[in-house]
Amino acid sequence: MSTMRNPIIALLVLIVGIFLLGGGTAGLYSLYTASQNYERTVGVVRKFQTKRIYRYRKMRYESRMQVVYPTTRYGELSVSKISYCPFRRVGDKLMIWYHPDHPYEIRFPKSECILWAFLIVFGLICIIVVFILKISGIANETNKGNFNN
Repeated sequence: MSTMRNPIIALLVLIVGIFLLGGGTAGLYSLYTASQNYERTVGVVRKFQTKRIYRYRKMRYESRMQVVYPTTRYGELSVSKISYCPFRRVGDKLMIWYHPDHPYEIRFPKSECILWAFLIVFGLICIIVVFILKISGIANETNKGNFNN
């Protein structure tokens, strides 16, 4: 039973690693294409609120921040976004990319880069662990064969 379970677990970890690596690569590619089309500016967090929200039978905390940023064509704009970083405070300066034709469509390149890099690193770790287990399994099988002779 355990001999059948190990290859299945290794295959599942390999598949998860491939999906994580692919997702991280696609995210970084999306960030690269956005860097070609979007304009860069620096925004300031004007308001920051943390609320308790009841969702899915659980109390959850949601942090929203209002970011104000200057644009070349539309002047100063303000956008309210959910903040996933627990260390944001009022007055923080953030790098923002916005689309010139749709200025409310913004991206936070540093936060996204960290997210996609974590996906790539964990995907590579999963893939490397599978290959290490596979190599150690092959080495154990050859050692067993040498002791029998």
